Amino acid sequence: MSNCACCHRPWGEIPTYSRPLQRGSSGTANNSVCQECKPHAGFQMQMNTEHVKAWEALAERRSAEHAAQVSQLRAEIAQVRQELVNRPEKVVEKYIDAGVLETAQDEAQRAFRSREGAWQALTEVRLLHREVDDGKCRCGLRMDRCPVAQIVERYPGLQRWEEEQVKRLRRGEPHALPDAHPAVLDPRWRLPSEYDDDVAAGSEE
Repeated sequence: MSNCACCHRPWGEIPTYSRPLQRGSSGTANNSVCQECKPHAGFQMQMNTEHVKAWEALAERRSAEHAAQVSQLRAEIAQVRQELVNRPEKVVEKYIDAGVLETAQDEAQRAFRSREGAWQALTEVRLLHREVDDGKCRCGLRMDRCPVAQIVERYPGLQRWEEEQVKRLRRGEPHALPDAHPAVLDPRWRLPSEYDDDVAAGSEE
């Protein structure tokens, strides 16, 4: 397995000390679950809370790496452009041979894909802890008393990401929404912001 069977983080993103000592091909609990997940096995609320925190840390780390790599890439591009103006032939030869720009672009794309995976995982957690009826979370608690819902809602970037993915889905473009997302399951599903727009439009009429 390429991911922890419990929190679904890729093994490469999990600290070495937390990985199983042996990961065979049998798929047993001992060799498919990271050390951080073993203490909360069977405790759903603790499991969800700790999974959110683990993915938050991963998303923040990847976002920082992505920002640093993009900044480095932009600086390198700016340098190349300036040197092309000053010494076109030598600079072109240098960067075609070294492949610096191609490597930097590949690294930026890798960081972007990792960040997308983190947002996707947080969206899956959000689907399990969303309001379903009269201010109640799907887990049975009131929304204002569900610790997982409160943690997830503190990240407005998640909502913006989800809205963008829904728009991409509707345009027929590649998207990263989980298969269980209501927008994937039901074409008639609407974003909360769209309901707000309808209410506003109705009040103006």
